[in-house]
Amino acid sequence: MRGVISNAIYKSVEHRVMVNSLQERVSLAFFYNPKSDIPIQPAPELVTPETPALYPGMTFDQYRLYIRMMGPRGKSQVESLKSPR
Repeated sequence: MRGVISNAIYKSVEHRVMVNSLQERVSLAFFYNPKSDIPIQPAPELVTPETPALYPGMTFDQYRLYIRMMGPRGKSQVESLKSPR
């Protein structure tokens, strides 16, 4: 979502782990789920005629449904939402 809200100014990173067989690893999961009707779209102050919105606006529910229907594909999933310039 970081890429969508920043209109691709800031890139989202994929979670990656390097396995170390000599040392235990601790993972902590944090989940953030906004209200279902909250809009997910580029911030209005980042959209201008010179830099149009690269992603369509949608609610968090629509975003979540899109992710679930397409299956897990990592960062390329959000990139597939991007509008052609």
